[in-house]
Amino acid sequence: MSVASETTPSLIVFGRDETSKAHASVFLLPDVEAAEGAAKLMGMHSHRLEPGEASDIAMRLPRGKLFDSGKAFVPFVKGDLYTRIAALAGVADEPRRASTGTDDPETAENTSAGSPEAGKGHADDGQGAGSGDGGSPDPWAKLTVGDLVLASEGPDEGYFEARITKAKAKGIFTLKFRDYPEAASIDRSYYQLGLIHPRQLAKK
Repeated sequence: MSVASETTPSLIVFGRDETSKAHASVFLLPDVEAAEGAAKLMGMHSHRLEPGEASDIAMRLPRGKLFDSGKAFVPFVKGDLYTRIAALAGVADEPRRASTGTDDPETAENTSAGSPEAGKGHADDGQGAGSGDGGSPDPWAKLTVGDLVLASEGPDEGYFEARITKAKAKGIFTLKFRDYPEAASIDRSYYQLGLIHPRQLAKK
């Protein structure tokens, strides 16, 4: 008979975003209640695992991380794995409805502090806006391989530090989350990236 311990995978948080991309991560026993709260906050599902239940699924999932905001880091997973999770939890495999109105990340009220649109209002404050030089009117134009920026998994996720690993055409960058080496690389346009103040970069 299996007995749960603090290192036992005890909860799966999962869901699809508005583009139908699958997300899932596993949490250990001490984080179960907080992770269930994070799932509700993010509009995702959660499924508690009995000791030894679906171990083949749990071992393939990235470890989730909880944040002070009450949300959690839930990376992308492969579609076939997500389908198995949904079946295990008895949840219909349906994409989340696209957000509208004030939840739209592209609206003026929700423009990221690290976006070009937000940066326009601070171009002359002398503080600088990111990893480029502080006096540049367009610091995003200076982004290159190796730079550390802020990137998000999706519109309902927070921003996390990521390293640019490849620069593509039309301002597209391939990035790897710094604190999550197991997570898959992501592609983002320059306007989806937040810049880190040079003073903060100096501490890295």
